[in-house]
Amino acid sequence: MRLNLPIIDQLAGCQNILIAGMGGGYDVFCGLPIYFELKTQGLHVHLANYSFSEITKLKDGIRLTDTLVGITADIQDVLNYFPERHLTQWFREQLNQEITVWCFEKTGARPLLENYGVLIEHLKIDGILLIDGGIDSLLRGDETEIGTVVEDTISLIAVSEIKGVRIKLLGCIGLGAEKEILHAQVFENISKLTEAGAFLGSCTLVSQMESYQLYEAATTYVQSQPRQESSVINASVLAAVQGKFGNYHTTDKTQGSRLWISPLMPIYWFFDAQAIARRSLLFSALRYTDTLTDALRALLQTRRTLPARKSSKIQLP
Repeated sequence: MRLNLPIIDQLAGCQNILIAGMGGGYDVFCGLPIYFELKTQGLHVHLANYSFSEITKLKDGIRLTDTLVGITADIQDVLNYFPERHLTQWFREQLNQEITVWCFEKTGARPLLENYGVLIEHLKIDGILLIDGGIDSLLRGDETEIGTVVEDTISLIAVSEIKGVRIKLLGCIGLGAEKEILHAQVFENISKLTEAGAFLGSCTLVSQMESYQLYEAATTYVQSQPRQESSVINASVLAAVQGKFGNYHTTDKTQGSRLWISPLMPIYWFFDAQAIARRSLLFSALRYTDTLTDALRALLQTRRTLPARKSSKIQLP
């Protein structure tokens, strides 16, 4: 069974595609089913991640800048938290493939934009798919709760400002895993994007898909490695594909909280990244930040000036 990607027509014409985790941590894993599907169709695909690992401390790797490093299975330095390296090891051990996961240091928007420019030139990228584990990348900034929107916004700014890349898309998965967000406001945002022609369709993961099976195997392998925290988003997606529902926990990290695992979680939602960037109320405030601290400060200052958005609820947890 194949993953019926609604964005295949846009990506099929690209020579070199970059799938980039935009929110940090395990976000790049959320793009693995798409990576495997595109590879099956003979497309040339690369992986990158806005990384939460301390990559500036690495002594090896393919270093393109101080804050952009290509991670391979040959890296000897072992950081306490390093899911990207363990992912390359899984590819070597289980698929007999040597891949590189390009890691961006968690900086502000200005250095990340520069790093994207370097990587795009290095790999000759002409199509980018940003991947968000969760849906906070769809927030404008005036919502009642905004989750961890700052990292997603930094990545969105960098990609939207890049010149010379023909295709810029954004995909989300894990709807419902971020409990603090009011989903009525998210659905309202999606409706506005749909009205503007920026919603590009959706598809869902099911257990019979080979692309899903490889994703599950890779995620389970990496999360079982020493000192690797589990990903709540990915764990929730896997549980939902396996038919779990409601307050179901697969990791100690979520014990003590109440989850809502549902069939909504394995659905990919695809959008025009440029259109989302144009709707962002945080874009101008974060555009010229250099560090993540700068970006967080700019976010807080901007939030204080935005009119309060009406809090609305729907019959979802």
